[in-house]
Amino acid sequence: MSDAIYDVFLSFSGSDRKFGRALAKKLRSQKMDVFLDEDGIARSDSLTESIELALQGSKTLVAYYSANYGSRPACQHELMTAFLAAQREDTIRRRILVINPEPGTDHIHPIELADAKFALARARTATLARWIAAKTREMDGPLGPPPSFEGHLWPVWLARHVQGFLGRHRELWRLHTELHASKYPVIRERAYGSFVSVWGSPGSGKTALVVNYAWRFRDAFPGGVHWLSLARAESRLDRVQSVYCGELRRVGHDIGLDLGLVPDERLPATLARALRRSGSASLWIVDDLPPGCGPEHLDHLVLPSGTGAHTILIGHDAAFRDRLPTVQVGPLPSTEAKELLDSYRMPDDDIDRKSRLDVIHDLGGNPGALVALGEHLRNREGFSSYRTAGGELAVEGPLRDAVFEGARRVVDLMSSDELMLLTFISGADQYEFPGSVIAAAPSFATVDVAAVLLGLLSRAVATRDDTLWHLDPLVAEAAKERHRALDVKAIPQTEITDFRVEVAKALKKTSGSRKDRRTTAAEAAASRSRRIVAGISVRRRCCRRGPGCSRCTTP
Repeated sequence: MSDAIYDVFLSFSGSDRKFGRALAKKLRSQKMDVFLDEDGIARSDSLTESIELALQGSKTLVAYYSANYGSRPACQHELMTAFLAAQREDTIRRRILVINPEPGTDHIHPIELADAKFALARARTATLARWIAAKTREMDGPLGPPPSFEGHLWPVWLARHVQGFLGRHRELWRLHTELHASKYPVIRERAYGSFVSVWGSPGSGKTALVVNYAWRFRDAFPGGVHWLSLARAESRLDRVQSVYCGELRRVGHDIGLDLGLVPDERLPATLARALRRSGSASLWIVDDLPPGCGPEHLDHLVLPSGTGAHTILIGHDAAFRDRLPTVQVGPLPSTEAKELLDSYRMPDDDIDRKSRLDVIHDLGGNPGALVALGEHLRNREGFSSYRTAGGELAVEGPLRDAVFEGARRVVDLMSSDELMLLTFISGADQYEFPGSVIAAAPSFATVDVAAVLLGLLSRAVATRDDTLWHLDPLVAEAAKERHRALDVKAIPQTEITDFRVEVAKALKKTSGSRKDRRTTAAEAAASRSRRIVAGISVRRRCCRRGPGCSRCTTP
């Protein structure tokens, strides 16, 4: 593409559309050709062909970076496409112009844009239009497409993670920002160097996130992307350093360095000197950190600062939370989870679409579990559907084993108190609750509930929002399965019922305008359109209308 189709591509969230129209009008009075999506095209992460062509054919992208902008997948896709295209020619700050209507900059990602000289929305629209027009006239030619995936040789197991990757813009930007934060000390006061810890439960998509970051942002690392795995260390922490050094020797050989005779204790420093001489930025990814790996192992796992090396550590827990910036990979939002499942099998009808939402909820939005289910539905086309998935998951078999594989690995490492608490929550089917309510249950009278919840938080099984705790339903079900196998004393059903009643009261007090928390425990039970079999929601086969019919559902 040699000639620009548009001078300016305006990127706004829906709530800022009025400002966008006014700015477009002023820009056109400056003789600028402007693209502004006025059609209200419904889309999630993928751009329509016309919008993609318009973006690639524009000289600049203008982002009205309000607080809502960062939560809109379509806006973030537009921004990332422009960023990656501009990164090729190192014109990010000239090609992407930011208008900031907020008082601070913490909401602006990536860090290059937060550090740039952005415009403030309080300026007059005509003034903003003149500023944008002057910047745009400095540019020759359009943005063009982002870097092509072709021509780059990656192992098949890594390259497969790139295909079908959905969303995660917030995590991708945060990862990029934290890796480069040390270059912008004015913006980021807590600069640790170029080290980031990525963590989350098995199946959450940690490796996929980092692979896609490395793939998309590889132009920022001319010294190469190097992938190291500590899987051979298994659970033996005494082997971490030797396995890591073995991986360093392998990568060193690949890039032409002879490190065979260098002792393990001198290997990182020797490699660091070679990297410093090259002067090129590189990305070092250390995957498969064994359980129990903590801050005391950091010196053996990262290359020194000042070498151009940027290091990402990938593990299942938040062991480095107090030492390094962290990026937690959690459940997929429902829109992205639906898109992921649809890539394997589209729902048959409205009832099947509703059942798809139910199974997403029951699996906690875990990408690994959703992929296992999606592959099952695709392979059993005509024999399985979303409406039958709950029943299939409730019985032992290959599908349940595949879906629960990651959750069971988490449960294997848990204490008896953690298992009991998760079993209690799964039995109550109440995954959001105040900590004080569960601490008051008689079964936990001798248990330090706060310590248990903090332990689950560090395993990425729990999250905390103000005074409320949220637990992963997939892991909770796996814990109940394990708890049942241990043949320990069952939790009294009366305690579970009392817990649900108290949670309903607490949520009603703190819900404010949130309508979904206004029901009492009895109302919530009566309104539930599913029954729980082995902890997984399933639907009864309806007499006439299919699962979910008001005549046939039971609480």
